[in-house]
Amino acid sequence: MDIRQLRYFLGIIEHGSLTKAAEALRVAQPALSLHLKKLEEEFGCPLVHRTARGVIPTESGMRLAVRAGVLVERMANLKDEIRGLEAAPAGPAVIGIPTSLGPVLTVPLALAVRRRHPSIHLRVVEGLSGHMLEWVLSGSVDMALVFGSEHPPGLAPRFIARERLALVGPKGDTLLQGRHDINLTSVLMLPLILPGRPHGVRAEVERAARTLGAEPRVVIEIDALDQIKSLVAAGAGYTVLSERYARFGPEAANLDAVAIVNPEIERIISLAHASDRPLSIAARAVHAIAIEHLDRLTTDGRWN
Repeated sequence: MDIRQLRYFLGIIEHGSLTKAAEALRVAQPALSLHLKKLEEEFGCPLVHRTARGVIPTESGMRLAVRAGVLVERMANLKDEIRGLEAAPAGPAVIGIPTSLGPVLTVPLALAVRRRHPSIHLRVVEGLSGHMLEWVLSGSVDMALVFGSEHPPGLAPRFIARERLALVGPKGDTLLQGRHDINLTSVLMLPLILPGRPHGVRAEVERAARTLGAEPRVVIEIDALDQIKSLVAAGAGYTVLSERYARFGPEAANLDAVAIVNPEIERIISLAHASDRPLSIAARAVHAIAIEHLDRLTTDGRWN
């Protein structure tokens, strides 16, 4: 028995005729008769009396019609309720955004979600990129922007962009003046101020260094990118960042950046969620708005 058979049965009772019910329901009369027969076999009793004037329900048929009417109405209400949820998402949604992407995404995303879906309770968690994967897989966030081309099992990533990392030094530094790029070998010999593991920048620098059989010369570790930029601006050392982030914020005027080459350090940015945990309707709405905004910030996989 399924909800369709109950609707057909209610149609038969309402119209008092298989012929009229078949026309109203747009079902062939033989098919409608077969559904009625199967329903009677399933209940083990006749549900209608067949007369020359049509059909009338038996006592059992009347009881079924009353209960079936309630079930069919509830199913119709359930469909409307679910459609309403899709049209007007509500409830909590949590997204993790690395510190380096917060300036371009956090405020526009929050504003867009608030304007379009005021019933969504959005929580934005900013932090070091190295923590994003852990947060997604543990369920601490619904989705997060993650760095890297290799992802652990259980992650469903969507490509956003790729970007090159640059050597960042104090404004006017003689090493950087007049240069457009610098070899990675030279970078690794400089006093570097980097975040600790498992931050994405640190991992990318160490991965690139291993291709040369070398290690970076890290003199200070700080898990805060803004403070790293302040120390570099003060002449305490150099760092490696995306040029996009180096050019942002109050210290940008006090910093210079040149591309790293031979080899380049390029990283991929993706928006990811756990593949074994479906996103809620609210989280799906936030995911769509985030993708929409990020698409405006990038062209052919590069930041505008």
